[in-house]
Amino acid sequence: MEQSWLLFILAGALGLFAAGALAALLFAGNAFISRQFAYGCSLLANAALIAGGILGLSGETLTATLFRGIFAFTDILLRINALSAFFLLVIGVVGLITTIYAIGYVSEYGRRKSIPLLHAGLPVFLLAMAGVVTAGNIFTFLVFWEIMSVVSYFLVVYEHERSEAQKAGMIYVVMTHLGTLFLTIAFFILQHYSGSFEFQQMGQTPLPKPAQSLVFIFALLGFGTKAGLVPLHVWLPRAHPSAPSHISAFMSGVMIKTAVYGFLLVTMQLLQPGPLWWGIATVIIGANTALFGVLHALGEIDQKRMLAYSSIENMGLIFMGIGTALIFLAGRQPLPASLALIAVLYHVANHALFKSLLFMGTGAILMVSHTKNMNLLGGLIRRMPWTALFMLVGSLAIAAMPPMNGFVSEWLLFQSLFTLGFSSHSIGMYLFGVLMIAVLALVGALVAFLFIRFFSMTFLALPRSDKAEQAVEAPLSMRIGMGLLTGGCIVLGILPFVLSGSVQSAAEALTGTSSALSYAITAGTISSGSSKAAVGVAGLLILSGGFVAWALTRAIGRKTVITRGETWACGGTLLPPMTYTASGFSKPIRVTFHLLLKPSRRLVADKDPQTPYFVRGYSYSSRIPLLVEDLLYKPVMSILVAGAQLFRRIQNGIVQSYLLYLLATLVIILVWAIGRQP
Repeated sequence: MEQSWLLFILAGALGLFAAGALAALLFAGNAFISRQFAYGCSLLANAALIAGGILGLSGETLTATLFRGIFAFTDILLRINALSAFFLLVIGVVGLITTIYAIGYVSEYGRRKSIPLLHAGLPVFLLAMAGVVTAGNIFTFLVFWEIMSVVSYFLVVYEHERSEAQKAGMIYVVMTHLGTLFLTIAFFILQHYSGSFEFQQMGQTPLPKPAQSLVFIFALLGFGTKAGLVPLHVWLPRAHPSAPSHISAFMSGVMIKTAVYGFLLVTMQLLQPGPLWWGIATVIIGANTALFGVLHALGEIDQKRMLAYSSIENMGLIFMGIGTALIFLAGRQPLPASLALIAVLYHVANHALFKSLLFMGTGAILMVSHTKNMNLLGGLIRRMPWTALFMLVGSLAIAAMPPMNGFVSEWLLFQSLFTLGFSSHSIGMYLFGVLMIAVLALVGALVAFLFIRFFSMTFLALPRSDKAEQAVEAPLSMRIGMGLLTGGCIVLGILPFVLSGSVQSAAEALTGTSSALSYAITAGTISSGSSKAAVGVAGLLILSGGFVAWALTRAIGRKTVITRGETWACGGTLLPPMTYTASGFSKPIRVTFHLLLKPSRRLVADKDPQTPYFVRGYSYSSRIPLLVEDLLYKPVMSILVAGAQLFRRIQNGIVQSYLLYLLATLVIILVWAIGRQP
C-alpha cells in the first residue's frame, strides 16, 4: 500500500508543477491570477515531494512507468530509492521555502517587466530537478536534465536587456550542454555493456576495468561541469548572480546538488568499486576547487558573485568527501566509506539551507537598496534588523561555527579525513590525508574570514551610500522564507540527529552496509541513543551559556553609567569614507596569496591641469584576473575561431567550388578503396 501511495504522491507532485506552470502562462494577462496558480500549485507539489521523500527513505527501490514511448527506451520511467528520496526531500524543503519567499520578491519585477514567464519558470525548474533524481533510465534522466538546463538558462537571461545577463546565459548554455555530451557518452557506454537503458539493470552488470574508468572520467567531467568544479566552473560565477535572487538561491542551493546525486548514482550504484586513483583524483579536484572558490570569493565585492564562488568552494568540500569514500571503497572498507558519505549528505542538506538563506538575504538587500556592491552598503543592521539576524545565522552556519548546522557536516568531513590519514598503513596515504586535512583547515579559516567581511561590510558601521541610507526591511513573505531557513540551520546544528535517519538510509543505499550510523557513533560523530542526548545537551548548554552571558552583561550594565559620544576620528567627524570597505578588508588575503591570485592594482592621480604639481585625489582599483579562462579557455577559443575563419574561406558560396570539393572527396575515397584491395 505504501509503495502505491509513494508513486502516486510523486506523480501527483510532478503533475502539480506542470499544472502550475501551464496555468501561469494561460493567465499571463493577469499577473495576480498567474502568480496565485503558479505558487499555489508549487506549494502543494513541494509538500508532496517532502512527503514522498520521507516515505521513500525506507530503502526499497520502486519503479513505475509514467509514460510509454514509441520505442521501449523512450519510456518515462521513475525510480525511487533511499538516495533519490533524500534528494527529493532536500528539493521539496528548499522549494517550498523558496516559493514562499518568491511571493514577495517577484513583485519587484512586476513594476518593470512582464512576470508570468518568471512565475511559470519556478515550477518547471522544480519539476525538472525532481525528475532528474527520480529518473529510472537514460532517456528520462537526459530529458529532465535538459529541461532543467534550458529552463535555468531562460531564468538566467530573464533580464535580457543587460549585456552581462546575455553573456552569462551564453556561457552557461554552452558549458551545460558540453557537460550533457560527456554524460551521454558515459551512459551509452553503460548501456553498451548492460544491454539495457534502465539504471536497475546497469547496476547489476559488471564492466571491464578500462570501460569502468572511461565511464568514471566522463561522469566526472559531465557532473563536474554542472557542479562547478575547477576548471569547469566558468559559468557559475556569471549565471548565479544574473538570475533573480530566488532562482539564484535555488540554483546554488539545490540545482548543483543534482550533479552530486548523478555522480553518486554512476560511481556507487551503476559501477562496481573502482581503483584507488578514482578517489585520489576526486579528492584533489575537490580540494583545488574549494581553495580556488574561497580565494576568489574574497576578491569579490559583488555579493551574489561572492556567494557563487562560495558555492564552488562548498562543492569542492562535497567532492572531497565523495573522493574519500571512493578511496575507502577501493580498499574494501565500506564502514569508513559510510562515514565520508554521511559527511557528504549532511553537507548537501546543510549547504542547501544556508546558501539559499544567504542568497535570499542578498536578494532582500538588492530589492531595497538596488545594489550588490558591498563597498556601497553598510549600516543596514538598523534599517533591516530581521534580515541582519537571518544573515548572521547564515554566515555563522556557512563558516562552520557551532552550534550551527555547517559545523556538523564539516566536522564529519574532518573525521573522515582523519580516518583516511591515520588509519592507513601506507605512508603515502598518511601524508595525503594529512595534506587534505591541512587544506580543509585552511579553507575553513578563509571562509570564516570571508563571512566576517560579508556581514560586517554589509550590516555594520555607517552607510556608505544613499542607497544604503534609504534601505527598509524586506516584505513579510520574504522574511518568513528567510526565517524558516534560519530555523533549519539552528535546528540541524543543535539537533543534527533530526536528519540522521535520512542520511543513514541514503548512505546505506550507496555502500550496501546497514552499520553506517553505528560506525559513525564509534568514530565520534552524531547519531541516536545517548549520542542524541549528548549532542542536544551540548547545543543547549552553548545557547544557555550565551543567554547567561547576555543576562549578566545586562544586569551589570544597568549599574554602570554609560556615556555615549561620537567615535574618535582624529578630532573630526566620523564619515563613511573613513570606514573599512570590503576591498580594503580583504587586501591582506590578496597580498598573502598573490602568487596564486596574481592581483593587479591601478592607482590614478587626479591632477589639476592648471597646477600639475598638486594632486586633487587618487583613484585606486584592484582586480583578480580570471587565470583559468586566460590560460585555458581563451587559447582554445582562439584556435576554434582560427579554424572557423579557415573554413569560412572554403565556404565561398560558389557552386563550382562545392562541385570541385565533391569531386576531390570522391577521388580520395576511390584511391583509399583501391589501396585496401589485396
